[in-house]
Amino acid sequence: MELSQIDPQIIADDCPKLILGPHLKTGGQKRVWRCAYKGKAYVLKALMVDQETRRRVKREIQVMRACASPYLPRFGPIPLRELGLKEGSKILYFLEEYIEGTPLDSVYKPMPYAEVARLGLCVAEALATLAMNGYLHRDVKPMNIIQKSPTHFILIDAGLALDPDGDAITMPGKVVGTRAYLSPDQITLPQKKLDIRSDFFCLGPVLYEAATGEHPFWNEETPKGDIIHNILNFECVSPVRFNAGLPTTLAAITMKLLRKNRNERYLDFKELHDALAPLVQDGQNRSPAQGESEASQRRNGKRTSVRGQATSRRRI
Repeated sequence: MELSQIDPQIIADDCPKLILGPHLKTGGQKRVWRCAYKGKAYVLKALMVDQETRRRVKREIQVMRACASPYLPRFGPIPLRELGLKEGSKILYFLEEYIEGTPLDSVYKPMPYAEVARLGLCVAEALATLAMNGYLHRDVKPMNIIQKSPTHFILIDAGLALDPDGDAITMPGKVVGTRAYLSPDQITLPQKKLDIRSDFFCLGPVLYEAATGEHPFWNEETPKGDIIHNILNFECVSPVRFNAGLPTTLAAITMKLLRKNRNERYLDFKELHDALAPLVQDGQNRSPAQGESEASQRRNGKRTSVRGQATSRRRI
């Protein structure tokens, strides 16, 4: 049976004091709702049980419990529960912190450069917290980032997180992650050889899109099979080509994250933080008139291309 065919009320009936709210999203065999438990807002996640799903859910909960950060979600107040259905299948469900905000894939781009820099800092700090606790995220992408405010971003969905020293949650040799946001390391190296530099590469396309509205390795005309080839072989153009007003410093940071050779990327959070922090400060020091001018351009749905011509902004 598909999870989409199941009445979610059976989950609420199984958990006293749980009140279901609106359905938020469906992905694969996972469904997500906003809910309330003992008067406080949470996210309810429910998944059909199989061996790999059970391992992923336990890893996600393990990560939330171990990794405390203002840029990562917290585990909810009830333990992981398993609910048996009449036909013999089972559902796993749990609660996690509800984050009020907008998924990054629904935010209009290009974003103001100071917000892009702040996005980079928040996600990089979340990745560093994971790494300090022995984990890699492996699925950094706009859909897995929530913008709470112009200065606060949350990295969610650690179900694919890797513990290089722990048990594997996927089959050996399987490439884990989202195709358009994979690192060359994920494609070519054994999982045990991955480190934070792989997650830093995945942050690169996220910042590139946020700054330009364009993906560095993919567009609507790119065959799906070419995405992997492009990630491994294509040297993307500077984001300044798509956003002439982008500070060259931010463009250089983004391009360094996207280096094929992981030894040429940022090696740790401090190095990346020290590169991004001045851009955040510079954005804070802009005059109100500058900020209003930029906001007006964004409201009008236009950006300036490298040739200085107005071009329509597209939503990604």
